[in-house]
Amino acid sequence: MNIVVQWVRIYWTKDSRGGPGAVRRSALPEAFPLPEAEPPFVHEVLMLERDDFSPSMTVTSGLPPETKVELTEADGHLHILPVRDPPEWASNGLDLAWRPAAVTMRPRQTLRWQLNHRFTIERGWCYRLDTLNVSCGHRTAEVFLHPPTHRVDERSHL
Repeated sequence: MNIVVQWVRIYWTKDSRGGPGAVRRSALPEAFPLPEAEPPFVHEVLMLERDDFSPSMTVTSGLPPETKVELTEADGHLHILPVRDPPEWASNGLDLAWRPAAVTMRPRQTLRWQLNHRFTIERGWCYRLDTLNVSCGHRTAEVFLHPPTHRVDERSHL
């Protein structure tokens, strides 16, 4: 099964939390066109407030480590469950005992799963939004630019 994973991670501080900064940050893309690469691969996009949210991209061959996302193939289906991986000093405001179930995808389906975190730093708070995009068996450069087949929103009010 051809699996393509795209992680979009956005980091910001209180400077972009409210007002014009929040409007700008909220307009950042949840997905990007995929680079030319042979599946399976992971396309990571990082946008930092300190870099004016300019996207920085990397591509890694293979699947993400199981410590980041559980990807299980069975009977022609793909089961996906992101691992909550913030440092122990981070908080996402969610009940850690509750988690959505893994998403089961068939070939030619896509998933968008979002989760946010709040970190304590020297100067106050830092925030991160993780968007995990997964394509199962269908790969075009624009696959994640269309509405996903499955969507899980695990974001909380921080």
